[in-house]
Amino acid sequence: MTTLALLTQVSQWWDELNLARQVFYGFGIIAGVVAVILAVLSMIGFDHHDSIDAIGDADTGDGGGIFSIKPLTGFFLGFGWAGGLALDNGLGLFAATVIAIVSGGILMGIIVAMFRAIQSMRSDGTVRIDDALNATGTVYITLPPSKGSGGQVVVSFHGRQETFAALNVTDRAIPSGERVKVIQIVDPRTVLVEPL
Repeated sequence: MTTLALLTQVSQWWDELNLARQVFYGFGIIAGVVAVILAVLSMIGFDHHDSIDAIGDADTGDGGGIFSIKPLTGFFLGFGWAGGLALDNGLGLFAATVIAIVSGGILMGIIVAMFRAIQSMRSDGTVRIDDALNATGTVYITLPPSKGSGGQVVVSFHGRQETFAALNVTDRAIPSGERVKVIQIVDPRTVLVEPL
């Protein structure tokens, strides 16, 4: 089937619809086109933190706000197609409108839940020193005794290694290469350790 024949067939189908069906299917078609455009933009990386998507939910900006463009597109997609199909199956305008609103709301809720679930799985990759508490490591630069400064340790936690300034809780120096345990977080870049 050629493109011209397809367009002619779609045009004939549209002309045969009454006004109510045209309204429902119009919402569904426009929302479908917007959904395809959003999907393409997402695939090429142009949807992250866009200003349109943050409408109604400024703290996420990820499509997870109930009044952002992705859930609203989902609502109108469900609303339009469900309403049009309900009319096609012989239901009255009131029943079709109720079905359309419920279907749109369900699709909108699914989209919001999906984006929030995706957002909750994201990690910004920031190292939080509090996660190093009770982790083990190796002395990198000899730790002076009695909490003297100048020593460093390499600590392994959450599948990564980080180097921190370290204070030694014991009254003897801990040489480079010795294993230690983090027993306290002193500040954002310093830990207190004891030998294993």
